[in-house]
Parts: sequence; structure tokens; C-alpha cells
Amino acid sequence: MSRTAVGARPAAQLPEPGHFWIRYAPREWPGPTEPWIDLARGRLGEWRFRAEAGVPDLGPDPLDDLLYLPPVPPERAGGREELARARLAAGTPVLLQTAAGEEPPAGIPETGAVLVVDLLAALVARDLDRFSRWPAGAAAAWPLVPGLTDDPGLWEAGCARLATAGATCAQALTPRLDPADRRRLLEWGGEDVFEALFHREPAEPAERAFARVAHRHALAPFLPRPLPAATALRTANLRLAGALALAAELWLRLGRPAGQGQALYAAARQADRTPYDLAGLAREGNLAVLAWLDPLARGLVKEQAATGASTLVADLLAEYVAGEG
Repeated sequence: MSRTAVGARPAAQLPEPGHFWIRYAPREWPGPTEPWIDLARGRLGEWRFRAEAGVPDLGPDPLDDLLYLPPVPPERAGGREELARARLAAGTPVLLQTAAGEEPPAGIPETGAVLVVDLLAALVARDLDRFSRWPAGAAAAWPLVPGLTDDPGLWEAGCARLATAGATCAQALTPRLDPADRRRLLEWGGEDVFEALFHREPAEPAERAFARVAHRHALAPFLPRPLPAATALRTANLRLAGALALAAELWLRLGRPAGQGQALYAAARQADRTPYDLAGLAREGNLAVLAWLDPLARGLVKEQAATGASTLVADLLAEYVAGEG
């Protein structure tokens, strides 16, 4: 059955590189029964599937930034694809999440659609053969779960498989786990992982350690920001905001002074919603009129607007994926 159910407008959040640039996410969703990661919330997804639950239509209002559509049970795939096509036709970029080894969503236009493959179920089952059927252009989401998916040897084997299959991006995330999540994962992983799963908290630097492994296999550590089919001004400003946010995320992950990292994030949020033409102000040398751009952020915007790239972002990224020592 493909018809969607009536649903509320999706929840809105700040788009950040660590959360795959998601701005809008459904408040309720008929998730699959196998383990999956809620990319918007950074935690395990709901798996108490109700047979009567349909894919919500998310209301009539237009959405001006990335919409997240989580995975669904097979019998709800048609409803999700119908919703994705409608939102894409309206100019909203859509992130569709699937599990490793699944067939990619059918009939989805490439323009504006982003496919992210959640590796959790395959990793818990230690079934890396699922990586071989890789959808063209899809990114990988690698959740770091203690005792199940945080082994560097598994990272090496998995990233090698992903690179061979044609993936270009493998992004790690450390999900928040409550006791019920851990008990459910224990059912999947077995008693051997009890101690790690319940008593070992993964450290944030594990994401950087994974990024180093991914980089060695030519896999990008972050998904590029998807942009809406909006006005040229809106799209240009969002692109600049994305560069500021990525610089902020990398700055903080590298342990540099938190004040400057937060200032970069504050500038990203302002750039995300400003009515001003940031690229135009940069060309005219008038960025100084924007008090929320400190010197570092102003230099990034000026260079990014002029060249389409940022030396600061490139340097921070190179440091982030560089080998230890």
C-alpha cells in the first residue's frame, strides 16, 4: 500500500555536518524491525513497528532545506517513494536512508536526492558481503557502537569493501544509547559484547580515528551539504553557511579553542538565514558591515565566495584525517 497517512509538519533542527546536514525530520515514522540509526537525532531508530502505521505526508507546507526520510519496512517502501518524489518535485532536497544490501528506492529523480546507506544491521551481523551491492552515488553511515562496530580491524575491512564497491563517502557517528537500546543490541550481538556494550562508552575521538581509516581508502569523512532548488541567492548563502559549519565542526573536533569554534558555528547559523547576498558583499568588500562575521569567518566567506573553496576548511580537514604522530 503506497498511500501516505496524514502527518504533522516535520521537526526542524540546525543543519550540521555531524548530522548529515538534516534540517527537517519526521516526528513519527514506521521504522523497520532491524536495528537502524536515526541520523537526525544521533540515536538508534524506533523499531516498534505498528502494522497500521503509514508513511506520514508531513503536511502541506513547502520545505526549504534537506528533508530526512528514514528507512521503512518493505511494505511501506511505495509510500516513502511517493512522498520523496512529491517533495523533490517541489524543490526540497531529500535524504533517503536504506540498509546495506537493500535495493535502492525506485523511481526517485537523481536531482535533489541523496542516498545514505546505514551499515548498522550488516555490521552487527558481521555480513560485509552486503557492502558489495552498493547504490551508485550513495554515502555510508558507520555507527560506532561499543563492542559491535568500533573495532579498527573491522573499519579496515569494511572501508576496503566500500571503496571497492564504489562508495565515495563513509561518515562515522557515535549514537546515544539508552538501556533499552543496549538490551536490544545485545540480542543481536550476543553475550560476548555485554561488557563493552553496557560499560564502555566510545570516546568522541573514535570518529576521527575512523575518518583516518576511511581517508586511507579514499573515502570522504563527511557528506557534502545537499542544497535546495531555491533562488540563486538562497543557494549561494547556504553553500557558504555549509563551509562555515564544516570549519566549525572540524575546529572543535580537533580540540582547538572552543570559543572560536562556536563563533564559526554562530556565523554559519546567521549565514543560513540572512537575507543579504553574502557573495555580493564579499565581491564589493562590504562583509565588515555584518557584525556576526569575526575575522576568521569573514576570511572564509570571502575566499569561498571568490574561488568556491576554503583554505581553512581544506587545512582543517587535512589535519583531521592525517595519521597520528
